[in-house]
Amino acid sequence: MEAQNYKHRGVRRYPVSAHRQCPLGIITFQQEWKDHDAQIVDISIIGIGIESSQQIEPGLVWFKERIGGFKSGVLMWSRQNGPKYRAGIKFVPLSRDEEAYVYEQVRQSTSRHPLTDPAKIISSLLESVKKEMTDFH
Repeated sequence: MEAQNYKHRGVRRYPVSAHRQCPLGIITFQQEWKDHDAQIVDISIIGIGIESSQQIEPGLVWFKERIGGFKSGVLMWSRQNGPKYRAGIKFVPLSRDEEAYVYEQVRQSTSRHPLTDPAKIISSLLESVKKEMTDFH
């Protein structure tokens, strides 16, 4: 696998040559749950690039299967690329307790129950991002 070095991003990204589906859900900033199927295009130590046949709204991402050891992320950008849509997702590390809480909320929302406390989910994920940024610098 040959790495692509995107100097303006400062992170080496590796294209994914094998077809790898990426089922995920988005907790939109309107606090709604939306399921999506995407394909992983590239991966780095901080996130993934995906491609989808439909536009994906900004929000907090819950991967239905672990990607690079992570279950969550934030959709950083999305744009149309020909007939498909490309998007970039930054991984968000969660503690076991935070992951269990988000998982329970996701499980409830996918069984037609509204999210019990979407603000708490968003707050928890944003705190993890802030902590990661503080630890990084």
